[in-house]
Amino acid sequence: MESALPKHRDAVSNKTLQELFIARHGCTPRQFRRRVFWRSLHWQALFLAPLLLPARHFSADFEFINTCANARSLDAIREEIEAFRHDPRNGRWLRRRAMIRVSAAKLLQMARRYQAN
Repeated sequence: MESALPKHRDAVSNKTLQELFIARHGCTPRQFRRRVFWRSLHWQALFLAPLLLPARHFSADFEFINTCANARSLDAIREEIEAFRHDPRNGRWLRRRAMIRVSAAKLLQMARRYQAN
């Protein structure tokens, strides 16, 4: 399926998404990952996430956040989103149908706010 996201080329920033987020919020890299995780979860995942965290259900999500953390442009984040969409771990019913995972669209929207400033 073709993405509805715009295909324009974004300027490359000197700072990564993680650096921009940390600078604005004064948090640690570990806090960055946790905050981005909770902010980018689908709403229906919010209720089950505390139960599924110990079971490593969200390992693909944290890897996705880690790779986006190092992105210096929205184009790089879009590439990571495409890779995340094709991650075989996302094929399970709980992740694919029930959407108990992070939202790539929410993460991209958040990245746009930080890259724009």
